[in-house]
This record gives sequence, C-alpha cells and structure tokens, in this order.
Amino acid sequence: MDTICQTDHLQIGLLLPVADLYHRLWPDIDAALESLGEQVAGRLRQVGLNVQCSLPVSLPEQVAAACDDFTAKGVDLLVVALAPYCPSGVLSPALAASRLPVLLWPMQSMLRLDPQRYDAEAIKLNHGVHGVQDLANVLGRTTKDFGVIHGHHEQAQFIRQLQLWARAGRIIRSMQNAKPVQVGGHFEHMLDLQVGEDEFLRRMGIAPTGVSVSDFAGQLAKTTPSDAAEYVERYRRTFEIGSSVDDCLLQKTARGEAALRAILSCVGSHACGLNFLQLCNDERVADGLHVAASMLMQEGLGYAGEGDWVTAVLVRGMQQGFTVASFSEVFSVGYADNRLLLKHWGEGNLAIARERPRLLASRFTDRGTAEFAIVDFEFEPGPATLVNLNATADEMGQLVCVGGEIVEDHLPNIDGPRCVFKPDAGDVARLLTEYACVGGSHHLALIRGMPTDVLEKVCRLAGWSYHRL
Repeated sequence: MDTICQTDHLQIGLLLPVADLYHRLWPDIDAALESLGEQVAGRLRQVGLNVQCSLPVSLPEQVAAACDDFTAKGVDLLVVALAPYCPSGVLSPALAASRLPVLLWPMQSMLRLDPQRYDAEAIKLNHGVHGVQDLANVLGRTTKDFGVIHGHHEQAQFIRQLQLWARAGRIIRSMQNAKPVQVGGHFEHMLDLQVGEDEFLRRMGIAPTGVSVSDFAGQLAKTTPSDAAEYVERYRRTFEIGSSVDDCLLQKTARGEAALRAILSCVGSHACGLNFLQLCNDERVADGLHVAASMLMQEGLGYAGEGDWVTAVLVRGMQQGFTVASFSEVFSVGYADNRLLLKHWGEGNLAIARERPRLLASRFTDRGTAEFAIVDFEFEPGPATLVNLNATADEMGQLVCVGGEIVEDHLPNIDGPRCVFKPDAGDVARLLTEYACVGGSHHLALIRGMPTDVLEKVCRLAGWSYHRL
C-alpha cells in the first residue's frame, strides 16, 4: 500500500485538439501543434511540473482514447490546450464522461499581438480562444465542472496559476482514489457527518468499504505477536512512552494497528473512518485505534473519527495537496480573546507535533471498560487553515474554510492532540455564527499555511460551493 505523500512533480496531461477540417487547410498543422506542445511541456518541466502531451486529436474517439491514457498514467489535471480551434462536439462527450479534473486553456505560440506580423500563418496556432469559449459554454450545460486559465506559457503569473490548478487537481484525484474504509459504521445519530449518499460524492465515484466490528475482531484475532513486533519498536522510536503504558498495552496497540493496516491493504485504501464507540464497546477489540490512526496520518493517509469516512477522504486530499494535514475539532471558544481550542481525544497527525509526542494510557467506560493507548502532543505553532467538507441542501458539496494561526500558548492540563487557534476573522462569535449558517459541520481538516487560492480552485474543478470565513 502506497502511504507516501507525493506532493512534488504534479502531473499534467496536455490534450492537443485540432479541428479535422484544418488537416485539409493546413496539411502541416499536426506537426506544428506537436512542436508547440513539446515547447510548452519543456517550459513547464523546468518549473517542476511533469507534463505529458497527447497526440493531436480531431475525432471524438481520439479524445476518449487520450482521456483514458491520461487516466491510466495517473495525471492530476487534464489541460485542454486549444491553440487552433476544435469544435466542442468533438471534445465534450469524452471530457464530460471523464473523472479527471479539466482545465481549459487557449494555448498560443504568440505572446504579444503585433499587427504588422499578424497574418494567416500566425492565425494557425493562435485562435484557440474561441474554442475555449465554445467548449466552456457546452460543458457548462452538462454536469462536468471545469476551470479556465488564460495567459502565455512564458509568463510567470501564468505558470504560478497553472501550478495552483495542478495542485487542486492533485487534491481531487487523491480524494477520488482514496478507497475509504469505514470500521464500525457511523456514530449513532451524529447526522451532520452522514452525507455519503449525496450526489457530490456519487459524481466523484467515492464510496466506502464497510467493515463491521466483528470483521475487524476477526482480523485482530489472526494477528500474531510477530506481526505486531515492528510496530512496538516503531512506537519506542517515535514516542516518549508514558509510565502508564506497559508492554502489554504496547502489544495490544500494535496488534490493533497491524489488523487495521491489513484491512486497508486488502482494498488498497488510503483513508479510514473509525467509530470508537463500537470498537471500544466490543470486548474483543476494546480500543479506539487512536495510535494507529495517528501513525497512518503521519504517513499521508486520511482519517476521521466517529466513522466519518468523508472527512477522512478530505484529510487524504489535503495531505496530498499540502504535504501534511490532521483531523481535529473545535472543542471550546474563547469569546473574550477571540480564540478557539482545537483538540480530539487521542489521535492527530504526528508530523505536525510541536514536540516529541507521548504515548499515554486512556480509559473508556460505557457498556464495559476499554483501556487503550492515545497520543499526546500540541500542534506546531504557525499559520494554519481549518477546512470542512459537507453537503448543501441539494446534495452538492461545499468547502468551508477558516484561516488563522496556531498560537504559542501551551495547554499543560489536558492531553491528546491540541492547540489554541486564533482565527484571522477576529470576532469568533460572528465567525462561528456564519460557520453554522452556511452549514459547516463539526469535523475538520487542519492544514498548515493559508492555501485558500488552491482550495478555491478545488471547488471550481469539483463544482462545489466555497466559503472563506
């Protein structure tokens, strides 16, 4: 199972359309278009983008074959590079059917409009702009969402924007390919998280593999001490082991992680939603699997609690787009100082720990008593963004984002992954009111930095609403 976070060398597929009519008007147009495509690709490769060009395409079946080829090659973004014109009817069927994020661009050989040199030859590779307009109009009347970019490949601002679009595409493709697993179903009656049947996820082709607690217990029973040994050693290297954590608890924790990894590997999953209530209340498991979740997030996988596989998929996308992200929640509000306390019980991304994380023992008593390990650390201070993915009333997706800063203040009297977060918006009473009114739900991805320009492009490519609060 690939758990490495691949955020470098963003992959772009450059589709090179040309109207079939032009083969009779300009017999050399394919060669000229291929040459321009390779010139553009070479420029983009210099700035770290991995670009693959299609052959010139003029027929619907050629476009469909190119889309399939780009999908097989794992591109993050399909750029429809219209230098000459190509009719929308040639392009739109395959683009509408593809799950690849699509960006429309009138690629030109010409940077500056020089009236004295603008002739019939110049027109050949410099009139794709009305092809973009044609195609955008037609795709806008389908369910296919897309982005549009204008500019020349020699312009630094164009390069910067294309990199952002490619990163947005990486996030969407990572979510589409997450193959989430949900263990123990949803937390009962916690309905804000239960949007898995909504239209926006069906369009993305994302559905979870459900694993019952009994099935998990069966996998756990197959796990041997030797299966767990490497994880115990990793815990000793990674954590400061609390005095309440003995060898028996380390073994139990490691067996749970080994069992979870086996299940994820079986389906090629990169994200999981775990229902701690069901897991803790089953005496065969009696573990919220918080340590396993933390180790997986550190490796780039997605996770969310309470069986929330949708936020787990979001965390996976944020990990792949921005190198590191963690699951978290808003727990308490400082109305006088306009700050929020972020935390969760015992799971968080170790890659953004402020100090060496600790391993502690925790207890949960409901139908029975479960004793298991949790991780304990404070998130690293610095600029950060909270991101929430949920559904609108018409079952479409929306991202709600809150920018701010994780501040230096310590929280010495509680444990678990935690921090004090100061939103840029200032007045937290107003901020949280707006958050509730636009429909923000209570699970969040916490990411470092302020990548709002990328998140807005994600929404454009996916057809989601975007709220920056």
